[in-house]
Amino acid sequence: MKNFKYLLSLLICFFVLLNDPISAKVVFHGGYAFETFKGQKVAAAYVSVFNQSDNDVVIEKITSNISDVAEIHDTVLEGEIMRMKKVESLNIPARSEFYFQPGSTHIMLMGLNDELKDGKTFNLNFVFKNQEKVNVKIMVLNNKLRENLLDRK
Repeated sequence: MKNFKYLLSLLICFFVLLNDPISAKVVFHGGYAFETFKGQKVAAAYVSVFNQSDNDVVIEKITSNISDVAEIHDTVLEGEIMRMKKVESLNIPARSEFYFQPGSTHIMLMGLNDELKDGKTFNLNFVFKNQEKVNVKIMVLNNKLRENLLDRK
């Protein structure tokens, strides 16, 4: 009986380790968006993603409690014009990181339900290919920080 309990414990541990949820292996850090003005219906959000697992992960969808729509967009040069293009899904390779950032791949929030105010937070829910969801807190920053970033370029 003692050996059976030991074997059962070992099998349970093995099963748990093989089936770690994405949230245990994918870390989101430093999420932010800039404040908006009253009536503004569109904003962007940014966050760093660290895939610490041995497998690729695929973000298929993002939902938000502050907008009707949240989409991944990439900034691409078409001729001499920069345009934003919707990304249907985003693959993050095993043991790598991905940065949603201004002027590059970012999260577009469309149909804002409220003004984003400095110091407030809101949530984004990242939905992965396996339908697992990870809730990420996003901090709203003062627009003066954005101006400082633009001044440095």
